[in-house]
Amino acid sequence: MTLIIILALVFLAVVLRKSKVSNIVPGSKKSYTTPGGKTWDLFSDILNQPHTLIAGATGSGKSVAMNGIISTILHRLPFDQHREDGPDGAQMILIDPKRVELARYKNLPHVIEYASGQNPEAWLKALRTAVAIMDRRYTRMEKAGILDYNGGDLFVFIDEWASINSKSNKLRSECVSCLLRLVSEGRASKVHVIMATQVPKASIIPTEIRDNFTARLALMTETKLQSRVIIDTDGCESFPSPKIAGYADGMYCLPGNQRTVYEIPYVKQDEINNLIAWWDSQSGRKSLIAA
Repeated sequence: MTLIIILALVFLAVVLRKSKVSNIVPGSKKSYTTPGGKTWDLFSDILNQPHTLIAGATGSGKSVAMNGIISTILHRLPFDQHREDGPDGAQMILIDPKRVELARYKNLPHVIEYASGQNPEAWLKALRTAVAIMDRRYTRMEKAGILDYNGGDLFVFIDEWASINSKSNKLRSECVSCLLRLVSEGRASKVHVIMATQVPKASIIPTEIRDNFTARLALMTETKLQSRVIIDTDGCESFPSPKIAGYADGMYCLPGNQRTVYEIPYVKQDEINNLIAWWDSQSGRKSLIAA
């Protein structure tokens, strides 16, 4: 009888532990942690990188990765309107040409600006906003005599750079100019670009842009050449198509030839909806542009 009770308690502990990891919804506290587990470390590490490029063929798992990264921000770096420049603050600019994946997040209090596919000029405006924030931060750093910004992080998400790259020469040129400034100068000011594309070609992400993304998450590609464009080596063309809805393989690459193959962690849609609903319930909380 005693053995049965012990086994039952062990089973209950395991169930509760799994529930805690996979179904976390923020409460009233201001300190949250990333959901546990080895693969979740991928998203946490991406948030610590200056900039990250996510690339792969259609259906390779880019949306899974983007949703996981944003969900991790909502757990790990909550927005606090009273500490917009505090170390726990996090803000986002969302550029969403496809009007699919990022639209659900546009009303979060963390979001400074949301630019959809309906208005290409809005993409440029959002990039200019990010550049302006970066410049103001550097001005403050210069006046304070510090080398690294001591306030909150700003994450600029771009879901499908190829859409922006396909527009008129003038618009494309101005967007590329802003992007280059962000990825080449944003590090010390804590302005991070996380950019995705399903067209990993040299014409879409040329060397001068690609080289500034020190972190790259390469998913399944159609050809060896596309794999080399992303991570400078073959391999991603051999990844299998996602065998389970929402899951995909990817190679995470960091400077120094560090390469790790992951099964990209999947955040269920109802968990994302719960996160968004919780933040929507926080009336009066809206992000402000960090000067």
